[in-house]
Amino acid sequence: MPASRETISMPILPIKGILFPGAKTRLRIQDPAHKLMVNYCIQQDTALCVCKERVGDDNRSQDIEPSNIGTSARILQAQDIEDGSIDLELTGISRISLLSYRHGNKYMVGQFKYLPDLDDSVPTLLIDEAIALSSEIWSFVTTERTRPQLPTEPEALSYWIAAHVPLTVEAQQELLELRTTRTRLAKEVSILRSLMDHMRTEQTS
Repeated sequence: MPASRETISMPILPIKGILFPGAKTRLRIQDPAHKLMVNYCIQQDTALCVCKERVGDDNRSQDIEPSNIGTSARILQAQDIEDGSIDLELTGISRISLLSYRHGNKYMVGQFKYLPDLDDSVPTLLIDEAIALSSEIWSFVTTERTRPQLPTEPEALSYWIAAHVPLTVEAQQELLELRTTRTRLAKEVSILRSLMDHMRTEQTS
């Protein structure tokens, strides 16, 4: 993950879900302003910020605003659809913090800084348990016979779990905002244990 503290500017794509670093997602883009943004990013070969959308703090306003923590992303593929929308595939790059934003050329543009995890040692036992529980959960939630190749690097593993374990969007955003890998993995192991207990109970009942 980039460790530079310099401020970067990029367009903002607010979505209802969460994109984690290292993960991929597909979106159907229909909003004219967002389609302009996609075309700009492709033409300029630039990244964009993907973040969870939220309603403005003013309760009287229904304007969509970006969350303060998001993920920089690159467009892997963009295909025009007959109905005028764009089928978009994105890959997450790194976590970023929103400093400010404005409505630029019909879409939002923000100023960001990279937000790498703070230095923190991660116990081997925690990593091993996270991998074991993730593999077991995967066998419950998918029909695929082959188990995925989980990352062994702690930060990448923590983001893989956050992206692939069935969680609410709010829980995913909370994981994205945690500042150390150790804290994120510990939180995920606790969640995975509860999920496995629930699944085992359902299986035996």
